[in-house]
Amino acid sequence: MEVLILLGMFGVIAAIAAYVIQRLFFWNKSQDRSLGHIRKHALWTGIIAWALSSLAGAAQAGIVTPALSDVLGNPWDILPWFAIVAPAVAALVVHAIGQATWPAPKSARRTAVLQYRRIRDYVEPALGWTVLGVFALTAGVLAFLFFVPGFSASPAGIITDAGVPGMIHKGRVPGYVLATALATGLAVLAGGTLLVMRLIASRRSLASLSAEQNTTLRIIGMNRLLRVSATVASGFVAVAGNFLFQPVPGSQTASWTNWLGVANVAVLLVMLYWKPPALKESTAPGVDGHQDTGPGPATSLLLGDGPAAARLTNSTPLAAAIAGILGGLAGLLLTPWFGWLGPLAAALVFVLLAHWGMEWLLRRNYATPGTPRTPLKAAVPTTLPVAILAACLGLAPALVAVNSISQGGMYDWPGFGGASPHALVPLLCAAAILCVGSAAAATVFSLPGLTSVDPLLDRTLRRRTLFRILRTVVGGLFAVLAGVLLNLATAPRSSPGSGLGLVGAVCMLAAVILCFYPLKDLTPAAFMPPAGAKARRTTGSGR
Repeated sequence: MEVLILLGMFGVIAAIAAYVIQRLFFWNKSQDRSLGHIRKHALWTGIIAWALSSLAGAAQAGIVTPALSDVLGNPWDILPWFAIVAPAVAALVVHAIGQATWPAPKSARRTAVLQYRRIRDYVEPALGWTVLGVFALTAGVLAFLFFVPGFSASPAGIITDAGVPGMIHKGRVPGYVLATALATGLAVLAGGTLLVMRLIASRRSLASLSAEQNTTLRIIGMNRLLRVSATVASGFVAVAGNFLFQPVPGSQTASWTNWLGVANVAVLLVMLYWKPPALKESTAPGVDGHQDTGPGPATSLLLGDGPAAARLTNSTPLAAAIAGILGGLAGLLLTPWFGWLGPLAAALVFVLLAHWGMEWLLRRNYATPGTPRTPLKAAVPTTLPVAILAACLGLAPALVAVNSISQGGMYDWPGFGGASPHALVPLLCAAAILCVGSAAAATVFSLPGLTSVDPLLDRTLRRRTLFRILRTVVGGLFAVLAGVLLNLATAPRSSPGSGLGLVGAVCMLAAVILCFYPLKDLTPAAFMPPAGAKARRTTGSGR
């Protein structure tokens, strides 16, 4: 069970990291208000909330084992309060964040809608009554649980009259103890669900969608919120059922069935397959790409050297992957000194060299010396330099700490021997990644602009290259930081439970996601104006 919970925790961390990185880095801002982006946003909000709603950690709530029965004092102390309340809070917070991160209106003019939106207008009647029934059933089970007595676990080592070992049964705390904890979780879930439903109904409509589409989007949000809330509520019933169906000590019951848990599985399946309505494209002109775009920014990609330059940029990931493999093989020669950090750092350095070389090749083929460079404003997302600074600030104390230990852990590196500091190996790895990445980024700024390419495309290609370079630098620094923290966590004199191992694992996970998550290929669709932009321009020109 502990292993499953640990794996689930890392899975949740991975899902959250993937969602945050997509929101910050990878979703194309030019398509931020597109219908496909809005669909994916709604879908991933539901998936992450579902992943966080598991009550597996509270499955044995209120159950007393024979070993724990001897030292049990206050029954309130053994209740896993966090495992009971946290899933409900996490699922609600994810849905609230999902509603708060819809694309913001970018137009200076906003359309005022004098309409009071009621919650019930966006709740499917069948789903609403079903969820209400699940909550009512849960409340009834918890009311019955409140009056159920507890009992002690049967002591181990009992021999029956027949001379055979007696059956060992677990005990349970008084029913009102567990009922209070589960009722607290249910109250938080019910109150939070109503608040998020109010948020869904009252939030600002998306300017890129029609009135019908905005209504459908609110119904989808209500659908996914109510389904996950019903699943968590039925999970409370399953936890109560595991408590209620425990065999009484002295009975000869060898196996038993948690029928309330079976009901929970039934609710889970029903909610899993209760699909929300589809967010369809609008047939109104000027909405969802149905307008006549005419000649505009999208055609600039098809002029001059634009297509060839875009194809060369799109081939950069393949070149970087091949360079990374070659770098990892070359880094094996460094293992006598750098250990496992040698192939890792060499692979990242070779990837940065590949980005550097591809940018130089692009400018050599499609740029003329002396061509003015197009100025770049907001060249990369602010979060990338901030992440580099955070990684450097984390590396500084970590290197000082690893330099003070006499013997490393299972993730240690051999070093250079003699009087060389133990932190020299990770310091060299981080310095190499920073230096090569800085040189590659400087090349992007210093080389001349593309000659027969639209300035918009030239700026876009520069931003993509800079993003790939800085993304690799951030991933490399976090990988080195993870190696240092894992070494400290497994060192012989490290204090158990310090949390360094978990922090190191999270840093390594972030490094892997940053280094391997692909950037979308550049196509003419990336230069399409936002949905409805031309229609609004046409309307404005007619005034």
